Amino acid sequence: MRTRPHILALAALFTLCTPGCASKHAAAQMGRLMTADERTMVTDAAALMAKKGLKDESALATSLLGKGIWRSATADDIYMKQAEKDGGTPYAYTLSAGKQPSAIVLAPRFFKETTAPARASLMLHELGHYRAYVKTGFSDETDGYKAQYDANKKLGMGEEDSLPYFAMLDGVVEYVVPKYPEYKKYPDVKGYMTTP
Repeated sequence: MRTRPHILALAALFTLCTPGCASKHAAAQMGRLMTADERTMVTDAAALMAKKGLKDESALATSLLGKGIWRSATADDIYMKQAEKDGGTPYAYTLSAGKQPSAIVLAPRFFKETTAPARASLMLHELGHYRAYVKTGFSDETDGYKAQYDANKKLGMGEEDSLPYFAMLDGVVEYVVPKYPEYKKYPDVKGYMTTP
């Protein structure tokens, strides 16, 4: 089985692991344990989900934190570096071998450059990948962006949350709308699609 990382970025999510790279890099790319401050930020994001009525997502996020699935990227993370080299702004990626997700790795910018609602929203995106892997053994960007956008109706991340909000809309337009055309009727997606 190969590991499929998904990196949340501005223009798109990048699948950066080619066949054969998983066995070579998977162990090294599981990130590191989070610091106490980083754990607090993830815990606070999960609490915000619960407060906004996203109790199942909050429970899953909290459970994965207890299992050590949420990790912090190391300084030499090859997936993050490749995404940046390709012009992306990576926030996170999920590693999975088939139906067994092994890590959700969070970039330094996840902790340093985002608001609390944006952190919760980015986590919801990764939970979309996590659930898809567990269910089918596969995930693509539609899973992440659809889960993120659907949950954001309750969460309420908006323009004031900057780059993660616009990255979400960009991903919905690029990945969700082609499979679910009804999404282009939502006012924010429609507005984003018609903005020059």
